[in-house]
Amino acid sequence: MTTSGELHRLDTLDDVRPVYRRWLPRGEVRGTVQVVHGASEHPGRYGRLAAALTARGLAVHAMDLRGHGRTAEQTGAGRFGDGAGAEALLDDVRALHQVAAAEHPGVPRLLLGHSMGSIVALAAAERYGGDLAGLVLSGPIGVAPHLAESVTALEASTAAGAGDVPLDALGAFNQAFEPARTPYDWLSRDPAEVDAYLADPYCGDRMPLTTGYAAGVFGLAVHSATAEAVAALPDGLPVLLLAGQRDPVGGVDAGQVTALAGLLRDRGLPVELRVYPDARHEVFNETNRDEVTGDLLAWIGARLGG
Repeated sequence: MTTSGELHRLDTLDDVRPVYRRWLPRGEVRGTVQVVHGASEHPGRYGRLAAALTARGLAVHAMDLRGHGRTAEQTGAGRFGDGAGAEALLDDVRALHQVAAAEHPGVPRLLLGHSMGSIVALAAAERYGGDLAGLVLSGPIGVAPHLAESVTALEASTAAGAGDVPLDALGAFNQAFEPARTPYDWLSRDPAEVDAYLADPYCGDRMPLTTGYAAGVFGLAVHSATAEAVAALPDGLPVLLLAGQRDPVGGVDAGQVTALAGLLRDRGLPVELRVYPDARHEVFNETNRDEVTGDLLAWIGARLGG
């Protein structure tokens, strides 16, 4: 049994106070997991995953990132907030990590990022990951140097005054699934999950990234998945990569994710890579989600010693 994801506010380095959810297990807390959600969504969609984690004795914390969910009421949809950039996301992740550490001292702490959240989680681990017991990246973009050209164009548009212009950053991902039932068939083979996303007021076209936001997070993506950047990860940090074979975000047959696994292994880290045949982007909302969640729980169990 768990709480229903109590809502709280996070103290940060500026005037933005992101809303976060906390799910607690009944009984002893064996560890903590911070979940970092993807673009144009929010952590309320992770209740089923949180229930599986809390059932194993893990406390789960997940904030509405700047520009998303209830936090967007302070920053504006798809915006970082006045004077802030992508670095603020990393500081927010650190602040929520510290909340979990204060509430549950002396237990292992894990960081799980999905999609855009995997970009943020990897960059945050490179900067602040010294006390992490594990890093999980779901639906990651992987190694994507081709994005550098897009970042340059987005930065130029932002400098020219278009930073707050909403951007269709997700539209191209559905091309491989056309003719499609919806514009978001690329998320999952489960039509009920796609329909829930479409109906959610905090998802998709209702919560687009702006040009400036995309410039910031894609810039993080390009930089964080390099040999120079991963050198800053803690020695021995265990990493789990979870990807759908047909996820357009991770490249053809998850090629960009496989390249990230290689980069992390070259860094000397213990890496496990799971690529699920025919699965699409949201592996925790896919038709084989029980398999994915089981793999995650087994991997975390090994980090916690059983």
